[in-house]
Amino acid sequence: DAAIAAVAGGEGAFRRALAAEPAALPFAQPGQGAADWQEFPLGATATPAALALWAAQLAGRDCVYLAFADGNAPRLPGYLSGWAPLPLTGTGPLHRIAADAEHGFQRARRWPEFAVDLPLRDPAIGAAPIPAIGWSDANRPVPGTVLTVTADGRLLADLSRIDRMGAQLLAARLAHFSAAVAAAASDADAASIPTMPEAERQLLLTGLNGTACAVPDHSIHRAFEAQAARTPGGAALTHEDRTLTYAQLNARANRLAHLLRQMGVGPGTVVGLNLRRSPLLLVGALGILKAGGAYLPLDPAYPADRIALYVEDSGAPVIITETALEPALPDSDAELLVLDAEPRLAAMPETNPEGGAAPDDLAYLIYTSGSTGRPKGVMLEHRNVANFFAGMDQRIPDSDGRVWLAVTSLSFDISVLELFWTLARGYHVVLMGEEERALVSAGSRISARKMDFSLFYWGNDDGVGRQKYRVLLEGAKFADQHGFCAVWTPERHFHAFGGPYPNPSVTGAAVAAVTTNLEVRAGSCVAPLHHPIRVAEEWAVIDNLTNGRTALGIASGWHPEDFVLRPENGPPNNKAAMFDTIDKLRRMWRGEAVPFPLNDGRMVDVVTQPRPVSRELSIWVTTAGNPATWREAGEIGANVLTHLLGQSVDEVGEKIAIYHEALRKSGRDPADFKVTLMLHSYICHDREVARERARGPMKDYLRSAAALVKQYAWAFPAFKKPQGVTNPMDIDLRSLDAEETEAILDFAFQRYFEDSGLFGTVEDGLARVEQLKRIGVDEIACLIDYGLPCETVLEGLVPLAEILRRSNQAPELASDDWSIAAQITRHRATHMQCTPSMARMIAMNDDARAAMGGLRHLVLGGEALPASLVADLTRAGARRITNMYGPTETTIWSTTAPAGVTDPVVSIGTPIANTQCYVLDAQGQPVPLGAEGELWIGGEGVARGYWQRPELTEDRFRPNPFAPGRIYGTGDLVRWRPDGQGGAKLEFLGRADHQVKLRGYRIELGEIEAAAEECAGVRQAVVICREMAPGDLRLIAYLTGDHQLSTDAVKRHLAEHLPPHMIPAHFVRLAEFPLTPNRKVDRKALPDVVESADAVAEDFVAPSDGIEATIAAVWARVLNRPRIGSRDNFFALGGHSLLAVQAHREIRAALGGGVRLSITDIFRFPTLESLAAHLSGGAVDDTARKQAEAAEETARADAIARRRALRAQRDGG
Repeated sequence: DAAIAAVAGGEGAFRRALAAEPAALPFAQPGQGAADWQEFPLGATATPAALALWAAQLAGRDCVYLAFADGNAPRLPGYLSGWAPLPLTGTGPLHRIAADAEHGFQRARRWPEFAVDLPLRDPAIGAAPIPAIGWSDANRPVPGTVLTVTADGRLLADLSRIDRMGAQLLAARLAHFSAAVAAAASDADAASIPTMPEAERQLLLTGLNGTACAVPDHSIHRAFEAQAARTPGGAALTHEDRTLTYAQLNARANRLAHLLRQMGVGPGTVVGLNLRRSPLLLVGALGILKAGGAYLPLDPAYPADRIALYVEDSGAPVIITETALEPALPDSDAELLVLDAEPRLAAMPETNPEGGAAPDDLAYLIYTSGSTGRPKGVMLEHRNVANFFAGMDQRIPDSDGRVWLAVTSLSFDISVLELFWTLARGYHVVLMGEEERALVSAGSRISARKMDFSLFYWGNDDGVGRQKYRVLLEGAKFADQHGFCAVWTPERHFHAFGGPYPNPSVTGAAVAAVTTNLEVRAGSCVAPLHHPIRVAEEWAVIDNLTNGRTALGIASGWHPEDFVLRPENGPPNNKAAMFDTIDKLRRMWRGEAVPFPLNDGRMVDVVTQPRPVSRELSIWVTTAGNPATWREAGEIGANVLTHLLGQSVDEVGEKIAIYHEALRKSGRDPADFKVTLMLHSYICHDREVARERARGPMKDYLRSAAALVKQYAWAFPAFKKPQGVTNPMDIDLRSLDAEETEAILDFAFQRYFEDSGLFGTVEDGLARVEQLKRIGVDEIACLIDYGLPCETVLEGLVPLAEILRRSNQAPELASDDWSIAAQITRHRATHMQCTPSMARMIAMNDDARAAMGGLRHLVLGGEALPASLVADLTRAGARRITNMYGPTETTIWSTTAPAGVTDPVVSIGTPIANTQCYVLDAQGQPVPLGAEGELWIGGEGVARGYWQRPELTEDRFRPNPFAPGRIYGTGDLVRWRPDGQGGAKLEFLGRADHQVKLRGYRIELGEIEAAAEECAGVRQAVVICREMAPGDLRLIAYLTGDHQLSTDAVKRHLAEHLPPHMIPAHFVRLAEFPLTPNRKVDRKALPDVVESADAVAEDFVAPSDGIEATIAAVWARVLNRPRIGSRDNFFALGGHSLLAVQAHREIRAALGGGVRLSITDIFRFPTLESLAAHLSGGAVDDTARKQAEAAEETARADAIARRRALRAQRDGG
């Protein structure tokens, strides 16, 4: 009581101090595990004024408070805070800053703590979180802070929450402020103090911009010609059912180029390109470039007045078009070349034209939107593109069999990557048609992802003698001849169940003797039970017997009694022993001399014999549910072997995402590694027969695993949980009677049969395989011998082989299905580029999501990429995701980053080849690392400028004050932050015009969006500031997500994570966000907060019960409409392709698997009654049919019908 009374006098000061912002660190991370405090010397005690300038700068605020800790203060946890707020001001004259800080120190030392209930008694204070920065008179860390400055001149940093580079940099910056303040006059203003030491300034200007590299002096078309000469017969371009080789595409482009030369096209000539997405488009673009001209995209999908503006503004003397589009072109002085009807082409030579454009000549002119409403043309030169190509060579790994699915409009500059860089690097480009590029699926069930199968052995004991291993040897022979990739044999000691397998190297040698194709694996070798030398030598024998077909699953051990073999490695030492053994095995396998101790302590270098055939040892780390082990497996570059005992399919998917992230962070490609899932398997002709045959053996198996029985008992509805027991592992199984035990085992078996194994018929098995493909499983290890009779096991291999065959065969696709999903599958596409919004649309569709699993590399850019979307795409099977950033004015992409899930919004990464990124303040000076500023980009990618807009060019393209050349101001707000690996990466914060000031507070809308997207059920969030009435500015949050999404829940979530001034006043749920033609969120098209309710139509007909009512409920949610009538038209109510994807998914879920519904059905039958009649097999009346046809034509949504109608109008390309 005396201690509490002693600090009560400071409550007034506490209230004032806590009303300010707590000191923050822009690049601090959530802590993982125990704090890791390390010290960094400052050279001298930080002065109060220097501390104030440093802390205020870090927080980006004028006034902040630190956590002051006094070592002599009484400790009353639960009653007193343990720290006091130390208010500091970072603006104004230095003498006033110092005086205010000294006064703050005096008050904090007088009242070093406050009552913990103070924030509850004064709601204006808020939660009063402990600041990220503290000051300690006791010279030890202030608990809860990230950084603590001590009175004896040290900076203490918790390296579990900030990386070493960041801590060193901040220590140097604080020392810099101390020296600068000491050297300055007392009446000097804070703004006169340099914001960072010279070393940090040089890091930002040159260290992080060390991107210099040589670039071939090639124009776009010359790079393509060189590739065509290397691979003339290779597939260059496919559109629907037509493919052109490199030689054919080059020849056709050459003919056009020669004709264009005759028409006066040469360097500097702008040529309009008004063609649909077909081979003609590439022929046209390459022909213009080869002639020396620059192409100007005139997208047929754009409004006529927009095309007219482009033609007028550019003054293009020639426009290339096609017969079907010619009538729609505006009147102009341009000469038209109708590519599909031009008779002069036949007489033109097919040779590469000589001369043409030089590196400094214009390559293309692309118009972008302007702030004044008038589009501006951006001029890009060949040298810009050549440098971009070099940058992409460094960021997109080279690989064989590369197929790029091209979905982007030529009017969007990122098409240069997927159309021209690809053709200059030997890719096979699959060009999506105009309508199909937004059609994610035509309704086929598609999966392009490969799934390997192996056999896993565990426990059958068929008597004494050779029969004991009949299942093993006969199964291995069968697997060897039927496409299985491996046979796993386990290690089991002192247990009747699994007794035939005491050492996988012995049984592995037997498998090696009877196989010629598959890999022989340990599944698993319990490494802590063995000396590493024995493991290496035994498996080297098998590697020689198999000629390099060897791999080891390594486990840490699970039965304590097994460790009688090596007691020193028993739990809890077994996991560390496992990873140590893996390291030694790898080194010995490579032939390195590895030291081992003798009894007297001397070390002996050992090189094992015999030497293996394979250069590297393939390792699988065996793990169950511990995410840390998955992460560690990724960090050491091992494959993973896991199972579904105690974890669900979805939980495995989440751990696969963790594993892939760890692989990427360690510099590895997840596509080079495997996740193998062991499944108890039995397949036969009838599901119920399979159930009954597996029931007894599986129950016996489960009975032997006490932990599993406890888990299933806990989940069993009829099980009465013992009083006081809150953990299933605390159940005493002896308390169960026989009847209860059998009921629990039967319950466990049913759950396992339905959810966790490969059971039933071939069709059941295929469904399970597709489910596992979607979460990223690469191989299914079929555990076949868990107590089933030998003949039953061997007979069951035949349907297993059928599942293997069918799950890996090319899916049957409709001959006229050109959707994204179909084309990924048909052509085994390996690469694709799109916006995050487009990727989200693909991930929402089951068919497209399954097909996406076949992609090796997904390139995303054009808008902010949320980590939640990355996680979803990773679960869908995307192996490598790269986030790209760059404005058109600096040539497509200027920075890239591997996309991970650790940050709410994925970093935009680091600059590409010969590119510099500067984060500058309003005066054009670099801001410190971690501080926010505008991104200016310099280097070889900076465009020539804006077409015929010299004033605008001069404003946005300025001389580079830090290096030769020019820089472009992007208008984007970013900051550098440490990357945890000794470098730094750029973090996108939002547009400068997305930063608002509301009631005196500066607010980044992107911060609110990221916080909202962390709330369960929110798919995407967009926040704007809108003037509801003159002077009445309010924040409005627009949300998409699950239909159960509660805006109240989102508001509560934000209130827990953001200050009150950042909580939106209004929350609006949308089915989907409106998108621009380039598929970015169209913020200008977001609806008003208050919209009038739909007028009651006189001819409203309520939906009938059954299918109509079900569909109506879905439409109401998707379209955000209060009610839906039987005759309502989906598209007339505001539906579009994105909403059709969502409606398709929800209708299928609502109606169950018995109803077949494709996405195109929604376009074919857009009225409620017609769609319901179609699904129920009834007749669709003429009115509904006419409505369907009219909507189909108006929306241009039925891509297949349009393709057929237009097929006759195109020539052979």
